[in-house]
Amino acid sequence: MRSIILTLVLIFFYQWAFAQTLIKGKITDTSGEPLPGVNVYLKNTYDGISTGTDGSFTFKTPETGSQILVATFVGYQASELPIEIKGAVQEINLKLKEVQSELNTVTITAGAFEASDEKKSVILRPLDIFTTAGANADITVAFQTLPGAQRVGDSEGLFVRGGSANETKTIIDGTVVENPFYSNTPDVPQRSRFSPAFFKGTSFSTGGYSAQYGQALSSVMVLNTKDLPDSSKTDIGLMAAGGYVSRTQRWNKTSLFAEGIYTHLGPLFKLVPQNVEWLKVPQSAGGTVVFKHKPTEHSIFKVYSNYTRSQSGLRYRDFENIDQENSFYLINNNIYVNTSYQHAFGEGKWVATAASSYSYNHDDIDISTDHTTRFEERTQARGTLSRTVGENSSILAGAEIHQYSFGNSFNEYKNELQDTYVAGFVESDIYLTRKLAARIGIRTEHSQLIDNYAIAPRTSLAYKTGDYSQISFAFGQFYQSPENRYLFTNRRLNFEKADHFILNYQLMKNRRTFRAEAYYKDYTRLAREHDQFPYDPNRFRQPTENTDNSGYGYAQGLDIFWRDQQTFKNADYWVSYSFLDTKRNYQNFPTEAMPSFASRHNVSVVYKQFFTAISSMVSVTYNFASGRPYYNPNADQFMSNFTKPYHGINASISYLTHIKDHFTVVFASVNNVLGTQNVFGYRYSLDGSRRQEIGQAATRGIFVGMFISIGAGFEP
Repeated sequence: MRSIILTLVLIFFYQWAFAQTLIKGKITDTSGEPLPGVNVYLKNTYDGISTGTDGSFTFKTPETGSQILVATFVGYQASELPIEIKGAVQEINLKLKEVQSELNTVTITAGAFEASDEKKSVILRPLDIFTTAGANADITVAFQTLPGAQRVGDSEGLFVRGGSANETKTIIDGTVVENPFYSNTPDVPQRSRFSPAFFKGTSFSTGGYSAQYGQALSSVMVLNTKDLPDSSKTDIGLMAAGGYVSRTQRWNKTSLFAEGIYTHLGPLFKLVPQNVEWLKVPQSAGGTVVFKHKPTEHSIFKVYSNYTRSQSGLRYRDFENIDQENSFYLINNNIYVNTSYQHAFGEGKWVATAASSYSYNHDDIDISTDHTTRFEERTQARGTLSRTVGENSSILAGAEIHQYSFGNSFNEYKNELQDTYVAGFVESDIYLTRKLAARIGIRTEHSQLIDNYAIAPRTSLAYKTGDYSQISFAFGQFYQSPENRYLFTNRRLNFEKADHFILNYQLMKNRRTFRAEAYYKDYTRLAREHDQFPYDPNRFRQPTENTDNSGYGYAQGLDIFWRDQQTFKNADYWVSYSFLDTKRNYQNFPTEAMPSFASRHNVSVVYKQFFTAISSMVSVTYNFASGRPYYNPNADQFMSNFTKPYHGINASISYLTHIKDHFTVVFASVNNVLGTQNVFGYRYSLDGSRRQEIGQAATRGIFVGMFISIGAGFEP
């Protein structure tokens, strides 16, 4: 797995380091007066900035070729200027014309909190993900450094504001990804399947998200794939833990990318001591094919496909009795295919999109003498049509349909179910005055399996309090089917429900951002068990038939975020803090309690420094999380004991150079530099007299490597 991580990181450094163009200039009104706070960015990217007090702007971008530079400001007509990016430095000056109409945008466009969800969400560019120490080029781990998300070291997934990983959905080009993570194994968290290098931007909403999406009680992570690449090239990588070969071929309006990769972590496990007894060292083989075609200037067609086969084996202590050791062997096969088409017409006022996807995931598992399988298969189709109205307002309508099959088996026992899920949605951005905007939407959903309907209203408001600041409020209702294991035993359950209330303040000025956001989530209709059995902490267990939707809970808190890209030269840092108060009475909980995946306080500090004189990038990350509750059978109160706090310091350095005219990166990273012994929970013996820690798979992660690109070189 680490070879995949290194490959992704180095490839991205290769593309980024020598392909940055500096774009600078000044924005004035028609009389020549400078305009501060103008949002300047490249269309369909996340590259941009707000102008300073003198109207000037400066930002870097890895984009090349034909682009559109956009400038928007309250009370002025938006400007879209076609430009040709050819590297080096480009200076562009623009004049904006004042608009007499009261219908004007009140929002900050580039990566801000707005009336619309996608603009008020926290946005990270792929570069941020690749260069964050400890993220290991994993999208979800990078987002764990942002407010509202937390690190859960013994399980994969994105845990947002007191919600479980099951409450967050991953979306690629509008369609749901059914299995965004490698298949789970006991106490060893798995990484995301997708490389940030394939996406031109990743958007993470911590709540109150758009009516375009559903079936997620807490959050959505939206990924949009890149358009046509700039040129053809071939990359070859040989590393201690495997290798890969990829080819990108670019024609006039078409491109094709193909990659094959193989990894075997045995050599790395010899270098880094493991706390897990591996019975079969993790290994995987797979391939990716990406096709893109631009039939007209205003349309594009994309196909993304990936296949992976992976296997591993380990020994772990039984969930219910630490005196019993179990062997665990896993073989996973995963297929994902996504197609999308977008077309703009009517002078760009109309935009139509169509997308489809297919996901298939199958696990063969042997646990000691027992054999089990699990599979999921989803086919989805989706379409939207949007229309710009006036200067800034718009309306969008769409629909989607899913055919979903899932099942599992345990020795001779088998379960398998199918569901047809349909949804429709309408959403409108309305600009009321120069300082006030709203997004109003509604979504309808129906599940054939549980024969349940839902109508989910969504509303967001934003008010501009100054040239650089605004406040926003969002309310929404969100529905989700119960976990599959509950549907096997009871198909009379209803959608689970969460109501979101969010109040946000944001200030963006001089490449600095401050955000503070308070929220409240009200959970109702959660799946709940009513059998009089002792609490079982095994998250893989199967519930009985005595279930209903009487579960409930809440989550409330405060998130604070500060990012500064201005104070220190060639440096970028951010600090995030989250306070969480949450309790639930659901599943097999005997009473209302804080769930074991939640922690009350989370802090992340990320610092990055690029040294131009030696062509090197250094990144350091510190993560803190207060203790998480765990089940102690000897305690008087349920979930009343807490683990010790989590601490982690991660560091990485990359040195960029050439070897015989071939671009080369020397890369080194260390996770958990201080070797902190973090604990994520405990398991107990049957009589409760002894316990065992649930800790990290490895105390430290260390890697040193080198990547050489042959052909398609760049000059610094």
